[in-house]
This record gives sequence, C-alpha cells and structure tokens, in this order.
Amino acid sequence: MTESQKIASRAIGAGLWTVGMRIIVKSVDLVMLLSLARFLDVADFGLVATAMAVVLIVEALFELPMTLGLLRAPVLVPGMLHTAFTVSLLRGSVVAAVLLALAWPLAVFNDEPRMTTLLAVLALAPAMRGLVNPRMVEFVRAFDFRPDALLELVGKLVALVLSVVIAARTGSYWAIAAATVAAPLTTTLLSYGVAPWRPRLSLTHWSYFSNLVGWNFLSQVCTAFNWQVDRLILPRLTTTTSFGHYAMGKQISEIPSQALLQPLLRPASAALISSPADQRQARYLKLSHAIVLLMLPVMGLPLLWPDVLVHLALGARWAPAAPWLRWVSVLTVLSLPVVLMPALAMTLDRTRLAMFRTLLELLIRLPVVWWGAVNFGLAGAIAGSATASSAGTLMSMLVVRRLLGVGLGRQVRAFWRPLLAILPAVALLHATRPLVMERDDLAAMVLLALSFGLAYLLLYGLSVFLLWHCAGRPAGLEHHVLAFLRRHLLRLGSVVSRTFASSSTPSNEVGKHHVEHKR
Repeated sequence: MTESQKIASRAIGAGLWTVGMRIIVKSVDLVMLLSLARFLDVADFGLVATAMAVVLIVEALFELPMTLGLLRAPVLVPGMLHTAFTVSLLRGSVVAAVLLALAWPLAVFNDEPRMTTLLAVLALAPAMRGLVNPRMVEFVRAFDFRPDALLELVGKLVALVLSVVIAARTGSYWAIAAATVAAPLTTTLLSYGVAPWRPRLSLTHWSYFSNLVGWNFLSQVCTAFNWQVDRLILPRLTTTTSFGHYAMGKQISEIPSQALLQPLLRPASAALISSPADQRQARYLKLSHAIVLLMLPVMGLPLLWPDVLVHLALGARWAPAAPWLRWVSVLTVLSLPVVLMPALAMTLDRTRLAMFRTLLELLIRLPVVWWGAVNFGLAGAIAGSATASSAGTLMSMLVVRRLLGVGLGRQVRAFWRPLLAILPAVALLHATRPLVMERDDLAAMVLLALSFGLAYLLLYGLSVFLLWHCAGRPAGLEHHVLAFLRRHLLRLGSVVSRTFASSSTPSNEVGKHHVEHKR
C-alpha cells in the first residue's frame, strides 16, 4: 500500500468513526429538540433563535482557525500550544464582551426586554469554548477523532438532561439557554482530563498564526453574515410565531450538515493538508466527490419528505415548518460541491481568495434577501438566499480553477455518478410519500417511513456501485469502502474461526485424556 493510499485509508476510517459518533451526538440533539418542542411554545423558539443568531454571528466574526494552524505545523512544540490557548482565550473573552455590550441595544431594537438577560447568559458559551484544551489537536494529527467525539457526546448528554428537567419544571425558554451553555462547559472541562496539560499565557509563536488569522478574520466576518443574515432580517418583517416555524425548519435542515458534513470535513481537510503537491488536484476532486456522494441521499429526505419528517418528529402543530425545511435544505445542496474550497485555500496559504469570494457572495445576498423578504416574506428571503448561494458556488469553482488548474467542466463531471444514482432513489421517495402521509396511526406511519427510507438508501447504494463498476471501478470512495469492508470481514472471519478452533480444543483434549485413562 502506497503512502497516499495509507493516508486515504486512515482518513476514511477516521471519517467513518467520526460520522458514526456524530450521528449519535446529533441524535441526542434531536431528542432534546423534540422534547423541548413538546414543553415550549413556538414563540419561545423564535425568541431564542433571534438571540442565537446574534451569538452565532459574533462568535463566527472572531472565529480563528487555530486547529488548522496547528495541523499545518511540521513539529508541534509546547510554545505553539500555549500561544493557541492564549489567542483562543482572548477571542472567547472578546466575543463574550461584545455580546454583553449588544444585549441592551438589541433588546430595544427588537422590542423584546427579555433578550438583555438572555444574551448575557448565552455569552458564557463562547467564553467556555475559548478555554478548550488545544492539546486535543494531537489526536487530530494522528487521525484519531474518537476523543473529540466522545467529549462532545458527554457534553450533549449533560445538556439534554439539564434542559429537559428545566423545560418540564418551568416550561421556560431558559431550558434552551441552559443547554447552550452546559454543553461547551462540560466538553472544555473534560478535555483537560483526556489530554492532561497545564496552559500558560504566551504569545511567543504569534507570528506563525498572524497571517492565517488576519485573512481568516475578514473571511469569517463575511461568512457569518452570509450564514445568519436571514435570522437578522426576518424577525423585523414577520411575526414571532411565523419566524419560530421558519427557525425550526432551518434548525432541522442543519442537522445533516452538523451530523455528517462537519465531521467529514475534518478528516478530509487533514488529508488535503497532508497530500503532496503533485497529488493535490486529484485528491481534492476525489474528496469533493466523496462528500457529495455521502451527503446527497441524506439531503434528499428533507427535500422530498419535509412534511413526513416534521409530522413524525414534532407533531401536527409544527406542520407550517415543513415548507421552510424543504427550501432551506436546497441551500445546503447548492453548496455541497465546493465545501472543501476554504480548506484548500488555507492549505495553499491563499486564504484571501476565499475571503474575496465570500465577500462577493455577501454583497449579492444582502440586497436580494432584503428585497425578497420585504416583497414576498419568508419565501422571498429563501429565494434570495438561493440566488446568492448559486453565485457563491460558481465563484468557489472559479477559485478552485485558479488554485489547482481544474476547469469548471472537470469539477462538474466529478459529481456525475452520485447525481445519476440519486434519480431512481428520488423516484421511490416521491412515490411512497402519499402512502406514509395517509396513515392515521403514528406507529404505522413510523414503520412505513423507516421501511421506505431504508429501501431508498439501499437503492441509492446499489445505483452508486453499479455506476462505479460501469465507469471502470476508478479510485475513490467506493474503492476504499469496499477495501475497508473486505479487511474487516476477513478480520471478523479470522476471529470467528479462531473462536471455533479454541472451543473445539478442550473436547479433543478431554477425549485424549479419556483414552489414556482407559489404557
């Protein structure tokens, strides 16, 4: 096995583990969301969504890629870890201070006095994340994502228990705020137990991070507003209840990205950073193809079954959230082909190109979303976002062409197999939707939805491997998945054969002893 194949195999193994654990983590999130939806009003979700939009934007404005910076280091020395901790601590403190300063003005602007105290409490979450142990990056450098995933799972479980108890006892939106703070607090505390380390305040290696941080800050400013501009504009143009339905639909649509896409990006970025220059072009295309291959069928569910998902997960009273779940999911699909572009630009120390691309998308998004929201409400805002996302995807492909010399046609052709493979699966999902929705019994609806959903995924998987075989079995995710399964099946067979062999040995020995005794 070549070094490139070893890296790909380690990345796939890490990706499978990370995705598996992430699915479990997001399942906990989903249980918490469903539980809170039963105890709280729609308006409560609208209030917290408005406050969280501000938190996420401010936090994203000051987001620093310290992990990627440490990953790029040829040798990880203690001074780098101390500098990374100090910068992260300063960043968390600045985010918390900005949120505290904005709390009262935003409460006045939204005519919502409760937001002052709510934002003050939510400011604790980024402050806690700023204290996380940077030594955890050593696991990432070794393609071992288990500690991070386990810490996140424990944090989510603590948040689940705390939020459900508060919601059941009080029926208050403070249950969501408590969960938002409890998860990062738990994760941060446990990170120092998993990777023991005593931090010191130091900026001795600031020069190593300064260039990366400068351009990334500008890029994050634009990305934050691109991501949350609808949540800033819409509360002023719609009712709290309508915005609560929209916010719930958007929150559900983000679950696949948080459960699958984000954990996939970490090993993919690590593999991209470790790739030799002469292999970077091919590896970027293979990794992009793999991400689309895995995410496309997942996003097909909210696109074609939004009413089924909302009805099963939240109940009939949340039915108005279903259309928003569908159309917000379209935005995720539009960006799938180029999600690795920022990591590629950072790997090549060309972060400024990613920043200019994000700035141009923001300049398109702000006016079209505002115009759409003013004239057509929520539907107009989503249409404006779709226009901006399409333009952003095209610009990202142009950036990739400049960085790697890969033409637009070749980038698009990298996705032809998953796009064809999804068609029969989509037809199945579309045809079975009425059969599921016509059921009055919830248990029967769940059973049908699970059966048809499994058939949908199996049909997609069969189509993928059939098209891969017809294409000549090229190197890529399909090849690595088959090799991965073959190795583990052989290992399982070896374990089973040894177990049977060891279980038969005592009987043979007893037989020999019995014969000798008779003699």
